[in-house]
Amino acid sequence: MYKRVAIIISMIFSGCFALSGQELAHIRIDGINSSYDEHSPMLSPDGQTLFFTRVGHPANIGGVLDQGDIWYSQKTGDGWSQPVHAGADINHPGLNGVVGFSADGQRMYLLNFFDPEGRGISKLKNGISVSSLKDGVWAVPKKLPIQFFSNESAHISATISKDEKVIIMAIQSYETEGNEDLYISYKGDNGEWSQPKNMGNVLNTYAQEWAPFLSSDMKSLYFTSNGHGGSGGRDIFMSERKSDSSWMEWTTPQNLGEALNTVGAEQGLSFIGGDEVAYFSSTQNSEGFGDIFAYSMADGIPEAEEVEVTVPVVQAEEEKVVEEKSEEVGAEEKKEEEVIEKPKEEVKEEVVIPVEEPKKQILMVFEVLDNRTEALIDADVVLTYNGEERTIKTADIASPSKRFELTLEEGTDLKVSIELGGYLKYQKLFKAGQASSNAADGIERLLLTREEVGTTVEIENILFNRARASFANPEEATKQIDELIQLMKDNPGMAIRLEGHTDNRGDEKLLQELSEARVKTVRDYMLSKGIDGSRIDYVGYGGTKPLSDNKSPEGIEINRRVEFVIIK
Repeated sequence: MYKRVAIIISMIFSGCFALSGQELAHIRIDGINSSYDEHSPMLSPDGQTLFFTRVGHPANIGGVLDQGDIWYSQKTGDGWSQPVHAGADINHPGLNGVVGFSADGQRMYLLNFFDPEGRGISKLKNGISVSSLKDGVWAVPKKLPIQFFSNESAHISATISKDEKVIIMAIQSYETEGNEDLYISYKGDNGEWSQPKNMGNVLNTYAQEWAPFLSSDMKSLYFTSNGHGGSGGRDIFMSERKSDSSWMEWTTPQNLGEALNTVGAEQGLSFIGGDEVAYFSSTQNSEGFGDIFAYSMADGIPEAEEVEVTVPVVQAEEEKVVEEKSEEVGAEEKKEEEVIEKPKEEVKEEVVIPVEEPKKQILMVFEVLDNRTEALIDADVVLTYNGEERTIKTADIASPSKRFELTLEEGTDLKVSIELGGYLKYQKLFKAGQASSNAADGIERLLLTREEVGTTVEIENILFNRARASFANPEEATKQIDELIQLMKDNPGMAIRLEGHTDNRGDEKLLQELSEARVKTVRDYMLSKGIDGSRIDYVGYGGTKPLSDNKSPEGIEINRRVEFVIIK
């Protein structure tokens, strides 16, 4: 038996089913979309230029693994021109996107900020920046001073009010409901912006709220979420301010309906006040991962809809009604009882569809360096993860830093392999979310060792117990030595000499003996892992070969080290 069940979807599910008979109002924009990922469209105030973010294009500042650069297209008589890269002044190696504009179109607010004077990963600063239009050219952006800004996510998106006094951003920060939430920051009289404040659980969920957009009248907020229910993985919702006096009180978010939202992912809806056409991105029926579409707002915001499906129901027990014939027939001539099935009532039930909490996305940044000089090296880097293999040619990366990025789910295993003439074969395993021993300032440094006799490399972070040859931290020490073991396995013709060094405090003979005993401990561990003893010599120098003076704690620390030298 079957019964009709009306279901109001109250939880998220992706790929469970396609809505039968769904009529989409997506308007494809010819000329803009490509096989790359396009998202986050934003119109200039005059409506003549459409800016958007394009991911994976080789012309991006960070190359094919760049998180996305800003591109733009100009309005023509019959549509939009071919997109053009917006240039290096407003793009950087990280995630780029347009947040919004001043009312006169002279200022453009952007995601993140690149500081060429910064050190390491600090050159790329998470936050909001602003660029000014000078002689028709967008100037190098300046970072907005936002107090106590903190974002633990690789994602950031934002919108700015028409009066340029309020920014609403999607980040993962203090008092988060779970993942990325909507936060608000106010511009002070001194030009500084207040610490971002979580906008509360009417808007925010345990899942992800992204891509906010504030209408020009500053009354309606549009955003993408996978935590408020809907048609698929990510839907676009709208909420209204309850009063002009508060930015913290909002109505319950309303789904924009099946004409806009699909089982795919929709995000980044934006439009100009008074215009009847909005722009957004969707992964449904797209040429690449995501494409830019238009949507008519002429009919206003559609009401939330119920989705009807038919589900099988097991009837627990048949109810029987016995109808007897008239007594006039006589007791002897009674007919058999007729079993009549009672009509089934239509029942409405709420179906709870389980959902896995979205996994955190980890942004990994890499650079290839010479192990000895730490100079940048151009190499073909082979990345293997999730059963796929990709090759990154750092020579093709336009950025002077030659860094490349990769975003993976937390816990994903990544194998990095490099074969380059003049260097030993490099191979190393990484796990997204766990920094390796060679990481510095958030950057994973892929250190290549020259394939030449006499090359000396320090084995970092090998500490010993005071006046002893045993490891102070066996787990960390063996982790470092395992990398050398792998290097020797990858290069079977390689032979090394382990060299031990101490500071010069104490008896010279005892220090020499101690340093030799310590490198023997390292060698013994390597032998236990299968390296042939004929490939490993060892010597202890005590304190006779310092790299620094022993007059400061820092100098003493530098002099205590274990190195290996390639001898074959």
